[in-house]
Amino acid sequence: MSGNFRVEIMFSSKSTNTGFTLIEMLIVIAITAILTAIALPGMERMIASQRINNRADQMFALFQFARAEAIRTNKPVLICPTVIRKNTANPNACSQFNNYQNGLGWQGFLAFNDADMDGTYKANPTSPDSPVRVVALNQNTDNINKIKVKLRWQTCNARVACGGTITGNKLLGFMPNGRFGIGDGKNADDWSIGQSNLVIEIIDSRNVNINRRIVITPSGKPVACKNGADNTNSFCTVQLS
Repeated sequence: MSGNFRVEIMFSSKSTNTGFTLIEMLIVIAITAILTAIALPGMERMIASQRINNRADQMFALFQFARAEAIRTNKPVLICPTVIRKNTANPNACSQFNNYQNGLGWQGFLAFNDADMDGTYKANPTSPDSPVRVVALNQNTDNINKIKVKLRWQTCNARVACGGTITGNKLLGFMPNGRFGIGDGKNADDWSIGQSNLVIEIIDSRNVNINRRIVITPSGKPVACKNGADNTNSFCTVQLS
């Protein structure tokens, strides 16, 4: 068979690949922006709540460990505010409660075994005192806007009356019998042991309604308060002045 055959294939001029129009893309972007605006506050609250719970759990563990260590070693374990060091070249040292400055003065707590029982912490190689745990509530910063967590604390008496402060060089302490005290120095008369409850409130720096409390009873038992729960300890809900 001979001859030329011509095969014509017809292609549609209309493309089969369709995409989004500009209007459709703008609608998707607008819907995404609205959903993000709705979800973002809830996400921020969830992150802040998790942060507060984390810091409260760390502090609760610190107090539990300090009490257990005091009983185990038969030596007082004292706790003081501390500036979180920026490098390993500088040792941790005690600060004062009234130097807090909303988190700029000190950013955490240092628990140490007061081996020589002089009521102070000496950060040097020859000192028998030994740190047992450090808890950082904030990173070491000079910028108030970077402070994520803030604290307030008060001492309360047995009648659930709060308003006491911790001044000067006074430290928190767990005695070898497990009892809790506040004082400084090696003189027993300078310590108030088994007399006060201490309430420490951990608060989100941007939302004061996001908070947790830790209570230390005169017997030395730390209590972790739960928000929205039936707390058995009355100091979990007492009004602080």
